[in-house]
Amino acid sequence: MLTGSRASRRAFALPMVVLVMVVVGLTISVSLSRFSAQTKIVQRQIRAYHEHHAGRGLQEAIGAWLRQQNGRDLFDVLDPNTGHAMDIELDDGSIVSVYLRDGQGTALSNLTGRTDAEISDGAAVLRQLALNVSQKQYMDMTRAFGPIAISASSADELLIINACNAIMDGNGGTLADGILETRQQNGRLTRVDMTTIATNAGISSEQRAMVQRLFATDIELWAVVVEVRAGSGAMRGRLVSRYGGITRIRLNSGRRNNSNLMELGAFLTWKDLGVQASDPDIADLY
Repeated sequence: MLTGSRASRRAFALPMVVLVMVVVGLTISVSLSRFSAQTKIVQRQIRAYHEHHAGRGLQEAIGAWLRQQNGRDLFDVLDPNTGHAMDIELDDGSIVSVYLRDGQGTALSNLTGRTDAEISDGAAVLRQLALNVSQKQYMDMTRAFGPIAISASSADELLIINACNAIMDGNGGTLADGILETRQQNGRLTRVDMTTIATNAGISSEQRAMVQRLFATDIELWAVVVEVRAGSGAMRGRLVSRYGGITRIRLNSGRRNNSNLMELGAFLTWKDLGVQASDPDIADLY
């Protein structure tokens, strides 16, 4: 009987040991998973901290560069092909390149808090887009913030056509053709160009006013793209990171002794764009 009892206890003890090992293993696994998750959270917080302060530093640098322009038209000082504005060399030899591009070539989708005229104009454009473009195109051609006016110089051709149809009750072909043809010839449109185009299209005074409200030639929304290239080692000169966002740049005419001072607002968006794309899409910055 004693021998049998000991054998039974050993038989019972073995699965208990296995069970304890399984429980311990699961506990360790859960603990490691929690540790890994906490580590990732900390890493994200650190990355967000660095990105925030990097953005603030860049904002200050770009603001200083803008003040140096003494109110000159930005399109006259930026590289016409790339929008390159300036380079900053860091202590480790890395080069930070800053590019500014027209970021107002989209329609405003959030009309909350706008005037009655802006709501009417904006809704007319959004209705045309909803009827005539795909969902992806709609998303690419709209933004949730900024002014109601669309940059006539950078807006997608389809957006130009639909905005003109909104102005002309579906018959905006002549107006759209005038904008697109003049843009192709001149590159960048001016207020004088828009007045001439509206006159040639034979539109009414009310429609002319809507053209002025819906199309901008002097923009305030800008896309900022920042590229960082390594300054030493095997990676020297290679693109190692790229960020971008949308900001406001306004002409402040109210200050004494400097009636043309440009002011840089806070970044409305700020994103990691990666280094794979050769030329980031501005739609990705909204």
